[in-house]
Amino acid sequence: MQPLIELKSVSKTYGSGKKRFQAVTDINLTIQKGESFGLIGESGSGKSTLAKMLIGLEPPSSGTIELAGKPLWEGDKFKPQRPGEMQIVFQDPQSSLDPRMTVKEIILEPLYALSAGERKQKGSMERLQQLITRVGLKTDQLSRYPHEFSGGQRQRIAIARALITEPKFVILDEPTSALDVSVQANVLNLLKELKHEHQLTYLFISHNMSVIRYMCDQTAVMYKGEIVETGPIEDIFQHPRQAYTKTLLSSLHPLQAAGVNQAENHSNELSP
Repeated sequence: MQPLIELKSVSKTYGSGKKRFQAVTDINLTIQKGESFGLIGESGSGKSTLAKMLIGLEPPSSGTIELAGKPLWEGDKFKPQRPGEMQIVFQDPQSSLDPRMTVKEIILEPLYALSAGERKQKGSMERLQQLITRVGLKTDQLSRYPHEFSGGQRQRIAIARALITEPKFVILDEPTSALDVSVQANVLNLLKELKHEHQLTYLFISHNMSVIRYMCDQTAVMYKGEIVETGPIEDIFQHPRQAYTKTLLSSLHPLQAAGVNQAENHSNELSP
């Protein structure tokens, strides 16, 4: 089966000479269609740099990144097959949402940025209303501004914005780490539900092993810009091979698991 996402010997270097910094080194990774793939590591491990290359914010210094078998980069030009088929939800919704734009403008902005055309934008109004309701907000809130919402509500707006272009692949870059524990649980369950409803493929980036275990099928452990271990999530948890992975597991704090426990409890309550 051809993977949806494939990285082949991908590296990213910043600067030159004595100021040269190797942020990501020789990454080989495959993500199958429909998977929730976890990428875990501490701050500075290269996770966000990898996400930026995948979403088109940074070109790789070497190697290739493919979507459904077709290269995403030609030199330093990002050329996905269909604009909008890849989207991202950032860690901090306060900084990722324009405070001068209404919720309606924020969610529809990707369509304008992709030059979707006036007719298509008008046709998207029904989808906009469906999305805002689906993420747990009300249609009469579309005319409000980000500062009028809580952190959890702002992240729901960011999720709706990511889905408006009907993407195949969504990068979730620490999407719940800035939220309170109880809010984390609700957002995690929402993301799980949306994945199944929209047949999405996720790359879920986190430093929280409990969140990765709850959300993901497969995972990769990243350390100092390199992938040091990959495999099914339960194999990684039950039989970690690398010392760094064992350290991550042994240092798991009860607070990191709290939001996941709440999410699991809520999910079980909803199950028939």
